[in-house]
Amino acid sequence: MDILRIIAKKRNAEKLSKEEIQFFVDGVCSGEIKDFQTTSLLMAIFLNGLDFDETYNLTISMAKSGEVIDLSDVGNCFDKHSTGGVSDTTTIVVVPTLAAIGVKVAKMSGRSLGFTGGTADKMEVFNGYKNEISPEQFKHLIRQNGASIVSQSEKLAIADRIIYKLRSESGTVENMGLIASSIMSKKIACGAKTIIIDCKYGNGAFMKTIGDAKALAKLMVDIGKKVGVKVCAIISNMNQPLTGFVGNNLEVYSALSVLNGEENNLSKLSKFIVAKALVMDGVARDIESGLRMASEKIKSGSAKEKLKTIVLAQGGDISIIDSPQLLLPKNNSFSIVAKTAGYVEAINTALLGDLAHKLQIINGEIKRQDDTGFILNVEIGMRVEIGDNLLTCYYNELDNIQEFKAELEKVIIIGSKQLKIKLIEEVIE
Repeated sequence: MDILRIIAKKRNAEKLSKEEIQFFVDGVCSGEIKDFQTTSLLMAIFLNGLDFDETYNLTISMAKSGEVIDLSDVGNCFDKHSTGGVSDTTTIVVVPTLAAIGVKVAKMSGRSLGFTGGTADKMEVFNGYKNEISPEQFKHLIRQNGASIVSQSEKLAIADRIIYKLRSESGTVENMGLIASSIMSKKIACGAKTIIIDCKYGNGAFMKTIGDAKALAKLMVDIGKKVGVKVCAIISNMNQPLTGFVGNNLEVYSALSVLNGEENNLSKLSKFIVAKALVMDGVARDIESGLRMASEKIKSGSAKEKLKTIVLAQGGDISIIDSPQLLLPKNNSFSIVAKTAGYVEAINTALLGDLAHKLQIINGEIKRQDDTGFILNVEIGMRVEIGDNLLTCYYNELDNIQEFKAELEKVIIIGSKQLKIKLIEEVIE
């Protein structure tokens, strides 16, 4: 079998066989297939797509390209995944809330990809937190604490880890088959038997339309059914950031605010995910009772205490959980103010995510800086007057601050229409 023939076949929009996909995955893992050949095939896939059989075969091959964790001795475990958004910190709310209720959670998280943030990066805001632990430790912590949040280790879904990086570097992220196979391969390798996918759509998501989000959701649900895993997908809106806080420290601050009782879009979506998980697990009879259970655990402080237990068990500093104000930035800042009066009609969420990543660049090199980011003071439908502070940018160094400001001024669009957006569209099972 020859990788050049496989590339040519997909370039010509032909279907790849199970054996050809397995050959590709094996070659990626062994290094026999070079990065430039992998990115060539990824571009051919990006342009011509994968059908269900190809997507399923790629998913299974990537899942089995490394260790597959067997959680059967731990019990039925829940996992969740977001297809990517800006200021999406539902994991930090959902995981401890479910664990406080008594549902076991085996959460494998990714790093930032494209304009989206990654949960693994946010967990490291708790100084000392170890994302990378052995499968044995992972299972032990789930038994002991009811939950563990880890990053994808080098031994799990090895092919996906390599391909994930090359997708980000080659501009081939936003492809339905590649997204579905990447997500589901990690979930299958992680061993959870009940999975909720938060499938985003909108200008701040990889799926720009609700139709594409539904198609992606159905694809992942169908993969789950075929492999024997219980999966459902929640279609949610990402036409604006989930909260007004963008940047690792700020997003953790927003999650802690919800665990302290704040009500906003993050709390609404997080509680819905918890409620749906409880229904799927048979703990709650319906969404309404699940929402009540989630609210009770947050209101009582049990969810916040469970987060402390999870973080502490993996070496993290829990001081910010009791004092989240420590996460508020103290570095350089400037604000963008309204030049016209009217209503916020749109927020270019993807651009905001891209600019958040640019804040990480110093002298041409990416250097992780958790204290950079944005605080938005508006959301879609809000009335603003001339001179109102729309958002504040916090930074350490900016090579061309005027150019950056000019880009940031394009993020919030003010017009005459007062629009409303629906956060949760539907559930696909």
